[in-house]
Amino acid sequence: MARWAIAASIVLIMVGTGAINEDSRVGFVNSDIVLQQTPGFATADSTLAADVQNFRDEALSLRQQMDSASKAFDQQQTMLSPAARDAKVLELQQMGQRFQQRTDELNGRVQERQRELMAPLEARIQTVIDGVRAERNLSIVFDIAAARGVIISADPTLDLTSLIVSRIRGTQGGNE
Repeated sequence: MARWAIAASIVLIMVGTGAINEDSRVGFVNSDIVLQQTPGFATADSTLAADVQNFRDEALSLRQQMDSASKAFDQQQTMLSPAARDAKVLELQQMGQRFQQRTDELNGRVQERQRELMAPLEARIQTVIDGVRAERNLSIVFDIAAARGVIISADPTLDLTSLIVSRIRGTQGGNE
């Protein structure tokens, strides 16, 4: 099903269930732009990038150790007894399992760190969006960044992005 059909289906369901009606008003924001313009984002983003690089470096080091051990085994296996070869294969398998486990841990830490750094910013954004939605008596505010093409056409006067950015930055402006 095409993305626009999904969005249309959502709106039709909302109309059908009474969640929105002809008197309902909607707006939209581009959360990517809002997040990037939020004070504190640049610091959080650079901190996250540094952490991700550290995690990548550790994963690369582990990968190199594994590759080195595998290469050494490939060169030595013909000289090993069957029992020693089996033991070495088991050791390499365990090393691979430890590598995968550590990689999974590092990926989890990246996700946790991202939530830790971005959650306060996202909470602030959500509070401002909720305030503007209530102030303008809107039923729904869509996020066109999250939709990635779901909304293919919209009245630009419904775009609340610059208003949200100005409120988050503590300035006046936007579509007020």
